[in-house]
Amino acid sequence: MYINKKGEFIIENYQKGKTFSSFLSGIAGKFGIPMWVFYVNRGQGIASFGIENKDNAILEFLPANKSYQTVQLKGFRTFIKYIDENASIKIYEPFRGISPGIKSRMIITPYSLKIEEVNQEEQLAIEVKYFVLPGEDFPSLVRRLVVKNLVDEPRKIEILDGLPEIIPYGLSNIALKEVSQTMSAWCRVYNLENKMPFYRIKASTDDSPEVRKLEKGHFYLAFTDEETILTPLVDPQIIFGEDTAFLFPDKFLNIKLAGYQKNQLGENRFPSAMAACEVNLEGGSSVTINSLFGHVSTEDKLDKIKNKVVTSSYLDEKERECQLIHQEITDTIFTKSNYPVFDYYCRQTYLDNILRGGFPVNISNIKKKTIHYIYSRKHGDLERDYNFFHLEASYYSQGNGNYRDINQNRRCDNFFNVDLEDYNIKVFANLIQADGFNPLVIKGTRYFLEEEALAKICKYVRPEDEKIFKEKLKEPFTPGELLSFILDYKIKLDIGLDEFIEKVAHSASSMIDAEFGEGYWVDHWTYLLDLIETYLAIYPDRLRELLLEDKSYYFHDSYMRIKPRSEKYLLTDQGPRQLDSIEEVIDKRKLIEARETLPYCLRTENGKGEIYRNNLLVKLLTLVTNKVSSLDPYGIAIEMEANKPGWYDALNGLPGIFGSSTPETMELKRLVDFLLEKIDDIGQDFILNIPVELLEFIEGIRELISIWMDKRNNYQYWDKASTLRERYREKVFYGFSGKEEDFSVFDLKDYLKNISQKLEYAFGQVAVTGYNLYSTYYYHIPIEYEETGEYSEEGYPYIRINKFEQVILPPFLEGQVRAMKILDKDSIRELHEMVKKSELFDSKLKMYRLNGDLSGMPDDIGRARAFTPGWLENGSIWLHMEYKYLLELIKKGLYEEFFQAMKDCLIPFQDPEIYGRSILENSSFIMSSSNPDTDNHGRGYVARLSGSTAEFLNIWIVMAFGTNPFKIGKGKLIFKPEPVLKGDFFTTGVEEVEIYLAGKLEKFLIPENAFACCLFGKTLIVYHNPARKDTYNTKIEGFKLTMDTGEVETINRCELDNLYAESIRDGRVKKIDIYLS
Repeated sequence: MYINKKGEFIIENYQKGKTFSSFLSGIAGKFGIPMWVFYVNRGQGIASFGIENKDNAILEFLPANKSYQTVQLKGFRTFIKYIDENASIKIYEPFRGISPGIKSRMIITPYSLKIEEVNQEEQLAIEVKYFVLPGEDFPSLVRRLVVKNLVDEPRKIEILDGLPEIIPYGLSNIALKEVSQTMSAWCRVYNLENKMPFYRIKASTDDSPEVRKLEKGHFYLAFTDEETILTPLVDPQIIFGEDTAFLFPDKFLNIKLAGYQKNQLGENRFPSAMAACEVNLEGGSSVTINSLFGHVSTEDKLDKIKNKVVTSSYLDEKERECQLIHQEITDTIFTKSNYPVFDYYCRQTYLDNILRGGFPVNISNIKKKTIHYIYSRKHGDLERDYNFFHLEASYYSQGNGNYRDINQNRRCDNFFNVDLEDYNIKVFANLIQADGFNPLVIKGTRYFLEEEALAKICKYVRPEDEKIFKEKLKEPFTPGELLSFILDYKIKLDIGLDEFIEKVAHSASSMIDAEFGEGYWVDHWTYLLDLIETYLAIYPDRLRELLLEDKSYYFHDSYMRIKPRSEKYLLTDQGPRQLDSIEEVIDKRKLIEARETLPYCLRTENGKGEIYRNNLLVKLLTLVTNKVSSLDPYGIAIEMEANKPGWYDALNGLPGIFGSSTPETMELKRLVDFLLEKIDDIGQDFILNIPVELLEFIEGIRELISIWMDKRNNYQYWDKASTLRERYREKVFYGFSGKEEDFSVFDLKDYLKNISQKLEYAFGQVAVTGYNLYSTYYYHIPIEYEETGEYSEEGYPYIRINKFEQVILPPFLEGQVRAMKILDKDSIRELHEMVKKSELFDSKLKMYRLNGDLSGMPDDIGRARAFTPGWLENGSIWLHMEYKYLLELIKKGLYEEFFQAMKDCLIPFQDPEIYGRSILENSSFIMSSSNPDTDNHGRGYVARLSGSTAEFLNIWIVMAFGTNPFKIGKGKLIFKPEPVLKGDFFTTGVEEVEIYLAGKLEKFLIPENAFACCLFGKTLIVYHNPARKDTYNTKIEGFKLTMDTGEVETINRCELDNLYAESIRDGRVKKIDIYLS
């Protein structure tokens, strides 16, 4: 395994290596339709693919372990028939045999997958390349097969290629898994006479009175480079006969299938999608078979597609387009260092980050910017077979995701797109509810047009289409849905699609489409401050506007009610438990669903009035008050009171046994201290207007903290604070009254200072553990309780708990990471040394384990106890948390410690033979040496879409620019980057590069002793370091600015202020040369 000069990852003899799964990005461009495409390093690679989700497979979705077993039979197959020197008919199948005479390799790029095989015995070379078709109104996987004759003499061969089984459109994943025999009765193939079969079921399969006819379907098209369309073979029996396992094409051995003219059965069985061609290959020559496997909304589109794609240059141009789309995306993080593997890793990590968090595009620049995220999807794949991913099958495609994941993956986006400004802060702050929690599932952004705006937009629609257009736009829509509607119904516009979308986006209002999901995690809110800090690292001059002046923030509304303790503390057969903590309230759901616009925004007048809006500071104050009231009975950690744990999902049992989490205590301390600092920066000249319900809650907590400071009675504080929280939630469940009262800066600061003191005490208790590390999780055993006389629906008595006994779980890396956020540099250095001496450090791998030994814990804590140590979420190297640990090292100034850990832990610096897959791609976890499977220690599992990408991007930003490249100095905006780079990261030679800047391909010369990177996707920054010193031991001597107008200016200072800084921030500087001493 190695990386070539193009940045391609090469795996020689890939079928002999450790198994792994991965995927194509699926990106097809803004005006293209994505596909999901998964591959493994067995057979011909592709294991499954389709559109939208698992329920729309073209090649059936199977989990990784089953894909490894089946891909060689049910995946793509190629059979080459010829007459050998003994006049015998012989069939050779490439990518099946493994012998000394066969050499194969897999070539992985950000946009494509290629496999090659050279068979010296057969004297044939085979190449297959896959990529997703970009820039079309239909999705398709492109497969290009090249067969080359390696001898000088001509030879006659017949090639059979394609899928032995394809899934007709309309069959769900569950149907394929459980009733596939029955479902075969619905399977149909249409349009065979036009050599472009159309696969769908005949009608809906539901056992109901309503029978629906399907219009959509999958298609298959195969043709040679000579533009000859091949006859499709849709009946697997004419190929394999009675060999239903598809082991060998018995029929092909004895009959010619190229140009097959006999009848084929295209119903009552799962069809195939194969084609054959017969060729005379001259010595050294080759033949290419191009195949498209795709989807269309109606059968009548097939002829148009066929006429368009079957040309000699079409697929060459589309492959180049696909490559450039991916290059433009990844040039956003262009990096040129002395380590090419690091540079390519930056690209791949940025690409994978947007696949989960989305890629921001500005779809309207008329007076205001309209940001829309595209390309995202939930992290589901062959190894994450439990997640239901969704890619919108439309232009401007967006997908689903979880609040926590998307929030973290977008943390650093301001550094890559200057148009974003406070967009993401608003998105995620607005999703916070009045109870301090948030919905789990983020389904993307939808738009809606008020009546007046709709009338304006209809001016661009031809009169004959206006009625149907208005009907469509009565409901919220995505840009993709709108464009699909326009194309499918052939709506005529007076302007182009791009311009039309821009005008719609300008006139429309937007809403985040979110759903409750399955519970409330205790950590989700903690990532909001990360977004705020990123924003202020670029816009420090907008602090007052961010926290105070913008009063457009609202609260998300929900019909899910968090029960009070009296309705969730139960005495079960296993003992006291906290169960079923959340319930749906039907009346509230009806109230929300009856609203015509923005239904999930909290209203005044107890839910029947206007949307309640206020500033970000009030929202953060609401969060702080809810969370400080949620400290556990020992006053240390935040309770898991709503069915779900925190970041560490595998402790799913902790909420049931009264679990609590210190990471959120530490994050609350960080947030409170941040607010105290920023309030001082803003000044004392403001008053908050806050809902009376919140003020009453605040005053109650304020009084309780005062009492606690005198008595230090943690149980009493917990009991009374919980009661206050329960009363507050009851009052605001349907909405605020709408009444507000003033809250002065003096009262605000006094309140926050008291909370900070209480949290300081809590943090001090966290540090006192038997492990010499910060404790992370607890559970609490009720030792004194009484029945209330009430019973649950299951017959369990409700209880009132009067006393708990605390149990501390073994150490977790998360606790140390979160503590580092609020510790000083010297304390972090001490902690780092303690971690390296503890069981959290894997001395064999020199990496950081997720947690210590859980064997002494009860099974009740969650699924982590079921996993073998070193596997999944039990003592493995969980890349996301390990990278969080590295991030805190560099952010807090432990540079030497960081670079040592970086070389040990960062994926591009791993041995690929041990890692077992591309070292340009992250994994969710690495098997640690705690696992008994010694052969696989250090091997990566579960591909790519990990939160580790967000942490690495944050690390990259600190390395490239420092934590706060824009500052306020003497009342002025200043640009003063402070890169954190070791001397060996600077180049040792000169190289010309061609990259996208502001959407244009530009050439630049990167000199020796330089480090180059991109800022905002618009500015190339080149650090010059002739002495090759570590940059944290150097100073800036001067700048040379090349403006986007071509003007060049040289400034011999260590920082840039005012207009220069603003020009950089606005993306009006093409290149900055920075000279280090």
